[in-house]
Amino acid sequence: MIKGKNYINGEFIDGNIYFDKINPSDLEIIGKFPKSDKLLVEEVVKIAKNSQKLWKNISKVKRGEYFDNLCQRISRRKDEIAHLISKETGKNLNESYAEVIEALHMAQFTFGKSRMPSGEIIPSELSERDSYVIRKPKGVVAVISPWNFPFAIGGFWCAAPSLLEGNTVVFKPSELTPMTGQLIAELYHEAGFPNGVFNLIHGDGETGKYLVESDINHICFTGSVEVGKEIRKVCAESRDKTCSCEMGSKSAVIVFEDADLDLAVQACLNSAFKLSGQRCVSAGRLIVQRSILEQFKEKFIEQAKKVYIGEPFGDGCNDCTIAIGPVISLEQKERINKYVDMIKKEQNDILILGDELNGCFISPTVFQSEWKDKSYLKEEIFGPVVAIVPFDLIDDAIRIYNDTDYGLAVGICTNNYRIMRKMRDECDAGMIYFNLGSIGAESSLPFGGVKMSGYGHGSAAATFDAVVHQVAVTYNHAEIVTFPQGLK
Repeated sequence: MIKGKNYINGEFIDGNIYFDKINPSDLEIIGKFPKSDKLLVEEVVKIAKNSQKLWKNISKVKRGEYFDNLCQRISRRKDEIAHLISKETGKNLNESYAEVIEALHMAQFTFGKSRMPSGEIIPSELSERDSYVIRKPKGVVAVISPWNFPFAIGGFWCAAPSLLEGNTVVFKPSELTPMTGQLIAELYHEAGFPNGVFNLIHGDGETGKYLVESDINHICFTGSVEVGKEIRKVCAESRDKTCSCEMGSKSAVIVFEDADLDLAVQACLNSAFKLSGQRCVSAGRLIVQRSILEQFKEKFIEQAKKVYIGEPFGDGCNDCTIAIGPVISLEQKERINKYVDMIKKEQNDILILGDELNGCFISPTVFQSEWKDKSYLKEEIFGPVVAIVPFDLIDDAIRIYNDTDYGLAVGICTNNYRIMRKMRDECDAGMIYFNLGSIGAESSLPFGGVKMSGYGHGSAAATFDAVVHQVAVTYNHAEIVTFPQGLK
């Protein structure tokens, strides 16, 4: 049993009211964590504001040195971190190790950015002037992170760029993954970051609401569309508060008739079932050209039946294709099953029907459907439920893919470069992968989407721009005042 603490101004502090953390694999209580109230949130934000005045004046190179310290600590503790992620989320241990490496890459990338050019020199229209752009931190950044990548996204994709650019951070991890959140705070503490620069507050959605409405300057949020909309409303009504939100998805893999079919099946399996379909970019739709539909289905179903479902540390995956653990909670399992019930009632062609399993475990459901206006085809299910949707022509594939409110990621399997170019230009997506699935983000690239999937690319490499103001500076070297554009 872990008794969690908030991390405020360089100290780990007990709370007053606590909530339980449940292990999704066995439904046992494995920790109790503080539920932070409004007064505490406001106090932490004040501390972060005061600390930012000093932190922003430290050389960017020196700020980067802290990340070198942080990288060394992540490397030394990667086994411990991966096991904790799996225990808390139910994520297969192999995927948890990959998440730790992803976070490490982001910390290394941040360290590297500290010694790279910052800002731009822009030629002026007038020879008597010099112009350039500098980057100023926005102030205090609130990081509200999800439970599916609790280590990489909140602790490093969002917090690391914010800190390097001279902001301070108030971090609220998901109430479903507070243990990983606390471990992140320990790592920042051990790396020697000054007091008040990185702060952690535990709590539920109410705590997150207090943080969003507090006197912070920017919000990095990853989570549901509903919460993201509320955050954007708060920012729109404020004087100078901004946000970058990565929200929902109904990602897909599109398979054309010229594709390498074995490669396409691998791409689809991983995109649909890794992390039990609970990745932001999980492919809930496999859009397959009708001319190869039967061949694809035969290969895909054969492999999908080999998905291993079990405890995340288990070694029962001998002849399996993918090993998956439980979904995050009983509430999430119930939500997934409601969609499966709708699919059955609509008399779709069900190719694999998920079995009834104990606890938070759930097995894959695969069905075939023509494209139609149904919630289970257009909404994010966030579980191992996948639709195979046939199409005839390239324009049909584009129409089907775009016909949702989301636009996060798409994998496209084809060897035809003309198809590649048209799909690249016509698909509404923030991330496009050719001859890959819809998963495979790298820290040095932006992570975000379009439409209801995102606003501001608030994760990974693009965060560096989201958390600064770019300020234009001009010097006049003439002895008179002159103007551009011919103004007299």
